[in-house]
Amino acid sequence: MRDKVRALAETLFALDEPWQGRFLDLVANLATNSVWDGRRPTREEVTVWLSADLNLYQEVKLLLDAWRRPRQQITR
Repeated sequence: MRDKVRALAETLFALDEPWQGRFLDLVANLATNSVWDGRRPTREEVTVWLSADLNLYQEVKLLLDAWRRPRQQITR
């Protein structure tokens, strides 16, 4: 699981702006119950949070996967 957490953290930090900042803010707020001080979290902080909380890891992974998935056209 440690490798998956590191991979997810690296993926978040590899995003282009403004998405990197938005995802990192989301992770920080979810991890701290919205009492985060607003500064950019470090890789270490994000990795610790994702490692410590499996639900947080899964939620962030699902959100990132959904955001990265190409939109499928609806054909009628």
